[in-house]
Amino acid sequence: MCLNKRQRGLGLVGAIFIIVIISLMSVAMSRMLQSDSDTFSYEITGLKAFLAAESGAHLGLNRAIPPAGGGTCTGRTFNFTDAALNRCSATVSCVTQVVNTDTFYILTSVGQCGSGEIAAERTVEVRIAL
Repeated sequence: MCLNKRQRGLGLVGAIFIIVIISLMSVAMSRMLQSDSDTFSYEITGLKAFLAAESGAHLGLNRAIPPAGGGTCTGRTFNFTDAALNRCSATVSCVTQVVNTDTFYILTSVGQCGSGEIAAERTVEVRIAL
């Protein structure tokens, strides 16, 4: 009979201990999932910024050396409105450089995407020999 009286509260303490451990594990897993979600958002925004910079460089190349001829080395900002690059822009600058009688256009395209906490900027530089 003495044994039963001593064992009555042990189950309650064990149950509370298990509930606390499971709660701590679920909080830790929730934080890990949120961290993974944020990391994924940063990666996607960075990739979009790179693609915006690439697109800006291509558009700048088309203006500097158009198929019909008569291009100019000028800078411009392109704001993308399609679904893939929504809220992204590319600022393209162009510099003319002469090296040993060879003329080069150096285009620098800076792609920017996102706003606030989740934003990214990538730069692409292209050199064209004329």
